[in-house]
Order: sequence, then C-alpha cells, then structure tokens
Amino acid sequence: MSAVGFTDRFSRLSREYMIQTSVNELRKVIVCSLFHSGQLINSKSFPLPEKLAANVLLDLVSRLHEQCLAEVDSLLGLVERMRNLDKPEIIEKLGKTLCARELFDEGKELLSMAVLKYPELPGLRFVLGKLYLAKGIYDDAVDQLCRAVELAPAYPDYHHHLGVAYLNSKRPVAAIDEFKKAVEQNIYYHEAYFNLGLGFIQNGIVREDFNLAKNLEQNCLQAFQKAILFNPAYMNQAYEEGLALLREGKLQQAYDTLSMVAKEIVTHGSEERLLEMYLRYIHGENGMTEDGIRQYVEQIGDLLKANPGHADLHNELGMAYTVMSKFMNNKAMDHFKEALRINPHFLKATRNLKLSQNDLKGFEVLLEAIVK
Repeated sequence: MSAVGFTDRFSRLSREYMIQTSVNELRKVIVCSLFHSGQLINSKSFPLPEKLAANVLLDLVSRLHEQCLAEVDSLLGLVERMRNLDKPEIIEKLGKTLCARELFDEGKELLSMAVLKYPELPGLRFVLGKLYLAKGIYDDAVDQLCRAVELAPAYPDYHHHLGVAYLNSKRPVAAIDEFKKAVEQNIYYHEAYFNLGLGFIQNGIVREDFNLAKNLEQNCLQAFQKAILFNPAYMNQAYEEGLALLREGKLQQAYDTLSMVAKEIVTHGSEERLLEMYLRYIHGENGMTEDGIRQYVEQIGDLLKANPGHADLHNELGMAYTVMSKFMNNKAMDHFKEALRINPHFLKATRNLKLSQNDLKGFEVLLEAIVK
C-alpha cells in the first residue's frame, strides 16, 4: 500500500506550527503529530480499522487530519483572543487545556502575563504552577503553588500539586505534609494517598527525616491501600512488583516502579478535554464537530469500562453529554433558521426556533456552572 498522509502548516501566537497525519501499519494506528520549530509537541493515535479500501482509508485519514488541525488551530486562536481581555477565569481554564495538550510554552506565556495582572487570584497561580511542573521547572512550580495555597488554603488540589512539586524537588518531608493536608480536605483523593506513599519511600532514600523513615513499609502500605480503596486500578502487576522491591529494601527501584504506576492511572485529563470543548464552543471557535464530541464520549465510556467505580468519570461523562446536547440544540436551530429562510411564514419552524433558543439559554447557564 502506498503511503497515506497529510501535512499542514499554520501560524498562531507568532509561532509556526506543522501538523502531520499518517498511517503506521506496523502499530495499526493513524497518528496525528503537532510540531513547532521542528520539535514534536505531542502526538495523538487513532485505531486503524482492518481491510479498508484505499479510497476509504484516504478519506478516514483526511477527516482525522482536518479534525486535529481544526481543534489545535481553534484552541490557539482562542488563546490569541483571550490574552488581551480582562477574563481571568477564562484564562485559567485555557491554561488547563493547554497543559493537557502539552502546549506548555504557550500556556506558561499566557499564565505568566495573567499572574502579573491578577496576582491575588489563586487559580491562575495554580495553573501556572502545573505548567512549570510539566516543564520540569520545579523551583518555580513550588513558588507558584505555595502562593496558590497561601491564597486559597482550603483547596485540596493545590496542596496535592504542591506536594508533587516538593516530591520532584526531593523534599519529601514538605511533600508528605502537603499530601496529608490534601487527604484531610478530601478523604477520597486517591492520587494524594498514593503520592503520600511515594513520599515515605523518597524520605527513606534521601533520609531527610529519620523519624519518618521508621515503619516505612507500614506507612507506605497504609497510604497505598487507601488509594486502592478509592481507585482499584492501582492494583496491577507493576504495583505488586513495586511492593516486592519495597519489602526487599530496594527503595530507589521501588520508588521508580511505583511512580510509573501512579502516572498510568486515570487522571483528570478527560476533564481538561471537556474544558477545551466548552471554551471553544462558547466563544464561537471552529473545530467543534459531532464526530469529535461523540469520540470524546466514547473515550470516557471506555475508561469507565476499566474503572466502573470511578465517580469522577461518571461525572465527566454526564458533563460531556451536556456539551453534546448543546451542540445538537444548535444544529437544530440552524435547520429551523434554514426552514424560515426558505419559508419566512412557516409558523411551526418559528415556534420551534423560539423553543430551542430558550433551551439554549438553559444549557449555557448549566455549562457555565458545571465547569467552574
């Protein structure tokens, strides 16, 4: 089979980007990759159906390419529009979506400007701290997340991410303290429980606090078991291997293995994807398609099959269906308007358009509330 692929270049935020979509027959996937200045930013894979006719495959790859191009171009277009507007709550949400898309430099640039303008808003500090974390700039991450905690000490996410920043800075005592605060404020916070266990192991490695190093295995197991109670997906083969290494006293190997377990568990990435769809939609950006929303719903559904007890995923699926409902309502309005363009005296279409417009107001209020 001859090579199938598409490439487009576009400019946003005074940067040049390239997006490339191709078929990897060996891995049985279609891969869409985003580049900036020749450097790969991120890649997204789609399953390659078997035994497709050449023309059908070409059409599928073309549609996926156009979908990915529209999504990233519209997201960056929204960043261009928002960075000079007085809408810090939107900038915060944008920062989260940019982080989820691995557009770290773009997010850091946007949030750094926002923090200078709104220094007392903890949400902006939190997102900027997350971006520094993702970039591996841990000292700056600690600075921003400390400020977020000072401004809003009752937010468990702020404490948890500050703990992660301390953990990456090899400051386990401070990390353990923040993870404990996170689970005190949210007793179901499985990520914080698991990272608390990692904090005990790291302290055993660097010996920052001798007293905390006592009963290390017992303290770790208690924290890990709490994490598993609220998310059983942690209990896999790699987890068992990590515990075996811990029992053998091979702390660094145990830490490395269990850290990988934590990274592979379901995170809030799907929620950030929902935020992205919401932001682009309410601000009239292109790139929203019925197929794209349905694909997102299917992705959460697949995650739920593997994690049926994950309450966050059920919540996010409900939010996704709400976005889909708003999208479908807008499509209905387009057709009612087209009916009235053809026949301005069509009373049923006039009535139905008014009903849909009333529903739209309700959807917008609901969407605004659920993504806060």
